[in-house]
Amino acid sequence: MKKHDRLTPESARLLLTVATLYLAQGIPFGVAMEALPTLLRKDGASLAALAWLPLVGLPWVLKVLWAPWVDNLWSPRLGRRRSWILPMQAIVILCLLGAALVGLTEKTAPVVVGPCVLASLASATQDTATDGLTAERFGGVMLARANALQVACTMIGFFVGGSGALILSGLVGRSAALLALAMVVAVGFALALMMQEAPHAAPVRGQRASLRRLLRRPGAGSILATALFTALTAASGFGLAKLWLVDAGWPVEQIGLYGMVAGATTIIVGCGGAAWLIGRVGLFRVLTAGVVLCAAGLALWLGVASGAIPAAHPVILAAMMIGAAGSGSASVGAMTLAMQFAARDDQAGTDMTAVQSSRDLGEIGASSVMTGVAAAGGYTLAFIIGLLLGGSALGAVASARRTLAMKRDQGARKDV
Repeated sequence: MKKHDRLTPESARLLLTVATLYLAQGIPFGVAMEALPTLLRKDGASLAALAWLPLVGLPWVLKVLWAPWVDNLWSPRLGRRRSWILPMQAIVILCLLGAALVGLTEKTAPVVVGPCVLASLASATQDTATDGLTAERFGGVMLARANALQVACTMIGFFVGGSGALILSGLVGRSAALLALAMVVAVGFALALMMQEAPHAAPVRGQRASLRRLLRRPGAGSILATALFTALTAASGFGLAKLWLVDAGWPVEQIGLYGMVAGATTIIVGCGGAAWLIGRVGLFRVLTAGVVLCAAGLALWLGVASGAIPAAHPVILAAMMIGAAGSGSASVGAMTLAMQFAARDDQAGTDMTAVQSSRDLGEIGASSVMTGVAAAGGYTLAFIIGLLLGGSALGAVASARRTLAMKRDQGARKDV
């Protein structure tokens, strides 16, 4: 299959399709991880109950178990990637429409959680196919651009489903907000429907995608660990900070607005800045800087939660923006490393899914554990633990750098 390594009308159309797909699949994750907990907390739900909501995103962690099926099974008529993208998009649209019909309140929450879980399962499965499509269809500088879009648009989808849903809920109501999100996903479905895929040969015995093939590859363990610990740090303050603001009496519209500003910072400063800096200062320096910025944001939240720093609007906005810039930088760094790794084999969907599952495990775990810690011991303790996770992330990045440097040295000696 031809790989695009420069911008042409065909590659531009494909970039637009990929960007829209990543945005669409981030929306259910944002609804489950941010909008649903915040709105239910506004209705009076307890922190102890909300601590379980991030588990709605569990399919994003477990998708690695069925990722090889996405690489190995498809319809020749639809194409290797469209065979999975189209039905998964349709499921997400139906789930959002169903949730809008039922309504989103504390009383209907047990009913709404079901469609949220199904939408999470569908979007997580689609992510495997979209990652595979990106790695297979782009190369060279276009792969870097596509990877930046991957991180940026997934985050945009997350913030649209989270902070965007909060803003719309305050302006037009919760059901109308969910209907608007369904329309955004429908755009991705339409673009995927128009996309053309070249024929792809069926895998032969012994070369089928599998997790075993991934784990046998040199450097896989280091990449997975980096993905996990950077995500733990990046996500540990996101949802927790919004819950603190709710308890402090902030209106959800204000929280959503500040969340959107943080989202723009993530995309423009974090993702855009990292994509530009990686080629100039190096991948691991960008990764390290991203983790340090995340820790700086957590330190500000710790000061606010403990009362050492006044909870003034400029301070809250600064804490959100610093953490957001760090999250974007760390994500682009980790996923650029992973995309380059996955593109070297014929199971890009499986390889990228394993890395994504590590990241999602970190994000879901951080959100759930931090909320539980806040319920049991207060917000101050939770933010302290977040800072400790930042130290662990720095250690993981340093370890990955040493491991991959050793692999390169060994390869160089073999070539001599």
